[in-house]
Amino acid sequence: MNKIELLLPAGNWDLLKAAINNGADAVYLGVKEFNARRRADNFELDELDKVVLYAHERGVKVYCTLNILIKNSEITKFFETLKQIYLAGTDAIIIQDIALLNIIKETFPEMEVHISTQAGINNTNFLELVKNADRIILPRELSSDEIKKLSGKKDAEIFIHGAQCFSYSGKCLFSSCLGGRSGNRGLCAQPCRKKYNGEYLLSMKDLCLAKKIPEIIEMGIVSLKIEGRVRSINYVEAAAKFYRSAIDSYYKRDFKLNNELFKELELAFNRGFTQGYYSKEKEIISSDSGKSRGLFLGTIREDGQIKLEEDIEIDDGIGIWLKNRIDGAIIKRIENRRTQVDFAKKGETVNIFIRANPETNIYKTSTLKRPKRINFEKNKPIENEKRKLEDIKSKIFEIKETNNTISKKELLVRVHSKTDGLEAIKTGADHVFYNIFEHDFEEKFGAYIPIILNDEEIKQAIELIEKHQIKDILVGNLGAYAALKSNKELNLYLDYSNNVFNDLDLEYYKKYENTT
Repeated sequence: MNKIELLLPAGNWDLLKAAINNGADAVYLGVKEFNARRRADNFELDELDKVVLYAHERGVKVYCTLNILIKNSEITKFFETLKQIYLAGTDAIIIQDIALLNIIKETFPEMEVHISTQAGINNTNFLELVKNADRIILPRELSSDEIKKLSGKKDAEIFIHGAQCFSYSGKCLFSSCLGGRSGNRGLCAQPCRKKYNGEYLLSMKDLCLAKKIPEIIEMGIVSLKIEGRVRSINYVEAAAKFYRSAIDSYYKRDFKLNNELFKELELAFNRGFTQGYYSKEKEIISSDSGKSRGLFLGTIREDGQIKLEEDIEIDDGIGIWLKNRIDGAIIKRIENRRTQVDFAKKGETVNIFIRANPETNIYKTSTLKRPKRINFEKNKPIENEKRKLEDIKSKIFEIKETNNTISKKELLVRVHSKTDGLEAIKTGADHVFYNIFEHDFEEKFGAYIPIILNDEEIKQAIELIEKHQIKDILVGNLGAYAALKSNKELNLYLDYSNNVFNDLDLEYYKKYENTT
């Protein structure tokens, strides 16, 4: 059995070196364009060959993200960028747009293609559409049972640590509507981290599945991914060390989590931790803050002192959690039993001389103490194969003008109630789509299949379509589309949620004659 891969973020050279020097088996990174973290520093195209060489000499693979939706005007530049990524010797690219998969595999055969979590693969039917991919990256919204089912059919990677979105991967338009910037274009404005009605109602806790590592390895997952291309070097170092230590302990048949390393990771960044949807946890929102909190240090008592939950020393950073805000401060004075000291231990009661009312919570947010080093077995260097342009099949990627003229324009309406549906029919809509799962669905409607479905729900949807003898179907889920596309008696309409964004996407779906 191959050892599971530890995959770390590398938003710049410093993070790349931090990841590699602390135990990464692979790193994922982006160039300046076409990636879902355009706010990261990212790398210039002309330095990518140096990045790959640096990583390969140390036995570490490099995966490059091209995981946003591509406009028609960008397709030529996208493939020019992809060509340079290929020639640099990159081990794999990560894409969101599944319509590009077969073109890329045919044109750049020596490079793996991984399907991004942004594609939203949430059922096994979807796998038919990405059968030529080398790996799928599963959404964080899946349960352990759903992950196990998918990973049993295709090499799969999951996120084991880091930030979580409130919405579904690749399906969120909240940032576009509220901030004028799209997460599907790499520019999420993070509206989920903002305060609404006095609380952070949508701010998810950070994912941490460290305790589940044995279970995850045994279900066949091939890669454990850490989120964080815009995080600090301290975060990447701490995450790499903690998870490297945990994974190695499993293979030594002595699985354990190093508490000291975990505290370093908590201190580097955390919004509170949860196992999230993996374990179907209920308490997954960090409603008191959308920011990192650090380590809980204690609560100010009536006498102004604090009983320490963690060690502290002079020049440690702290967060003071006031009623309406969080203030930051540096510890400049510690008094223990009326004696000034340079440090104090967990369990001791001290005065740190800050302005805060009783019952105020204090968090430790930084320290000058040197982090713990770990030993790990280095990977063997990866041989760098020079790829030449002659090895690439000659293709010119040009967008042909698509004839979008139709003989008759049709009005399609999706409704949320039977009453609205009947009114839409009455006022002349050509097709009215109503959720196939609604109890009052009638044969006079076309069927709407929702965006998020598991295997059982797709099966139920097909049974209901057959029961009602429906021919016109608005499909919101690509797994459901994969299950229905071969039935030529059906008229399939792809909903906006499937992110058909350019003419290559249109060409991909046009090969199925029953698809609009």
